Amino acid sequence: MRSARAIVTEYGGTDVLKLVLEPLRKPHRGELLIQVEYSGVALADLMRRKGLYPSSPQPPFTPGYDAIGIVIDKGEGVTPFAIGDRVAVFMDGVGGYASYLYAPVGEVIPVPASLDPASALSILLNYVTAYQMLHRFACVSEGNRVLIHGASGGVGTALLELGKLANLKMFGTASAHKHPVVTSYGAYAIDYRQEDFVEVLSQQAPEGMDAVFDPIGGRNWDRSMRTLHRRGIFIGYGYTSVISQGEENDWAARWQALTEDGTTANGNPVHLYSITTLKKERPEWFFEDVQHLFSLLLQGMIQPLISHRIPFHEVARAHELLETSKATGKIVLVHS
Repeated sequence: MRSARAIVTEYGGTDVLKLVLEPLRKPHRGELLIQVEYSGVALADLMRRKGLYPSSPQPPFTPGYDAIGIVIDKGEGVTPFAIGDRVAVFMDGVGGYASYLYAPVGEVIPVPASLDPASALSILLNYVTAYQMLHRFACVSEGNRVLIHGASGGVGTALLELGKLANLKMFGTASAHKHPVVTSYGAYAIDYRQEDFVEVLSQQAPEGMDAVFDPIGGRNWDRSMRTLHRRGIFIGYGYTSVISQGEENDWAARWQALTEDGTTANGNPVHLYSITTLKKERPEWFFEDVQHLFSLLLQGMIQPLISHRIPFHEVARAHELLETSKATGKIVLVHS
């Protein structure tokens, strides 16, 4: 039996993604061997593929944060799981694009059997990110005004759905053809290509935003900060402008500077969010929040939006869909 793994052979376009086959080994002590059903695709995967992510691994490497699948073998000393259990694994941005994974038992998350595995997969990166930004850092409450950039994406739609549950007043930027998705969650949609979101918000919500969630970076961060209420918080969680615009390639320096300052020029609090950093610092939060979100999923209170289910061997197409903004919600790779 062999495992298929997608690797980035060198930094570049989608053509640098190649599939390789490797023999499987027996899991080591304390490890599980998981046959992957679904792997998640994220914008940070594209940034790593292009070498734009801070501390991007040197090629060859396998991208991927999140995977879900079935336990098919266990190493010595593994007791909490049985063969045939469905489980999830979250990685530090590297390793998820594989048909089989080895994972330490302490990093493996049980998945309720009744959940759709693709929906459960969406919880690990997209919904945990959204939940922690909303409730661990912004500490939103009913009626708060929030601005969500990239509102039609995987994290964006998670923010919209969780924001709707929290009865927030939401504004979301997206291209015009994706506005029906944004408005379906009760948010006011802003066409970032044709409208100035700062001007729109000055008219629609002159009191200012209680929280802004911005994964874009660059000048967008500066303009987002202008929309804040005097007690509002700015949360940045990415710098995707480097993908399309190539601006501020040394964006890690600005991220670090803002993290150290902790405030905007006007004195608003700033938090720059990284799920991988927070998981290392507060692992108990990650596992608590996954279980809470699984509970909401089981109750039907959230329904993650799955944009595309792409066969694993078409991983390059998945990257193209994400890079050209043709997806709404989560893109998943399906392992047959």
